[in-house]
Amino acid sequence: MRLNAGIIGLGWFAGMILKSLEGAREISVTAAADIDEKKAEEFRQKFNLEKIYDNADDIIIDPAMDIIIISTPPHMHSRLAEKALLAGKHIFLEKPGALNPEDMRATADLAVKRNLKATVDFVMRRNPLYLILKRLCENNIFGLPERASLENHAHDDSLSPRHWFWDYKKSGGIWVEHGVHFFDLADWLLGLPTHARGSKYRREGCDFVDRVLGTAFHQNGAIVSYYHGFTKPEVFEKTSFSLVFERAYTKAEGWIPVTMVVDAMVTPMADGILIGDILEEARRFLPGIGVNLEKRELKRFDDDGVFRGRGKHFRASARMEYIFSLDRDRWEVYRACVRQGILDLVRAVKGQKTEPDVTLEDAKNALDVAYMMEGE
Repeated sequence: MRLNAGIIGLGWFAGMILKSLEGAREISVTAAADIDEKKAEEFRQKFNLEKIYDNADDIIIDPAMDIIIISTPPHMHSRLAEKALLAGKHIFLEKPGALNPEDMRATADLAVKRNLKATVDFVMRRNPLYLILKRLCENNIFGLPERASLENHAHDDSLSPRHWFWDYKKSGGIWVEHGVHFFDLADWLLGLPTHARGSKYRREGCDFVDRVLGTAFHQNGAIVSYYHGFTKPEVFEKTSFSLVFERAYTKAEGWIPVTMVVDAMVTPMADGILIGDILEEARRFLPGIGVNLEKRELKRFDDDGVFRGRGKHFRASARMEYIFSLDRDRWEVYRACVRQGILDLVRAVKGQKTEPDVTLEDAKNALDVAYMMEGE
């Protein structure tokens, strides 16, 4: 059975969603709603939409809609989600899904009460490179994760001073609107933080925050630093995510990463697991996206090489560098991640799984960290 979806809010991300679902057999986006009639007509023609509405309420009550995709600015997310759930619709929410943890809790509770499925677009979890990190954290191949660092030098050349992104009442600020992507990633990899703190920096001569810096302290002892700065032209933006284990350094490059380097002290067993089971799972993880590997030996140790670090003794036969790369560009990877998130919701709606991989509880946890960073 093919499900019908309607999308509310026809901004840039709506185009990304519709492009990602082209050719999908499990779901079809047949309707859209936006107050801008000209934009709505452009979307109708470009994506062959059957119905166009100028009012979100009309698409929500349309009996043909099984799923409502909400891709409006953040301040509208929780109100529209409530209306959709009360109308008996399953929901796919663009992040953050709500402006605060309390509203997200209310949405999550309502979805449970109405026995409906809901998820949030946390695309980081869909990336095969981050799956490799997840397995390294779970399997303790290179010891405990100790330290992570996100450096996000994002672009602002399309954000005028009056854009809703800078307005806390509409976006929630950088920690809420953007930071939740990486808070969820860290929660997924490391477990929830016990506490966090952050600071904000206003642009000179302007009344808005364009840079934030913060640190989260996780239950297993890992310390995670975050920096987000919206100060670059798009052609010069740069993002990296580093995760340090007791016996390995890892670094993924790009907001949607397509390369990751692992520099590790290995045993033959650890090497076999990384380039065997973990790599094979990563290659199956995101349909349409392959994972390549280049491997080189940095140093060979004696057979009985014993080392000491963090008060522990461990063996290693070599120091190896593994360069993992995806075989598509970041836009293809991004679309594949969005598509997989929506198809995962479809499988939950059809009863093929109990819940989506990303739940509203996960979204609430990410917002909790954002509010810690805000000092609230």
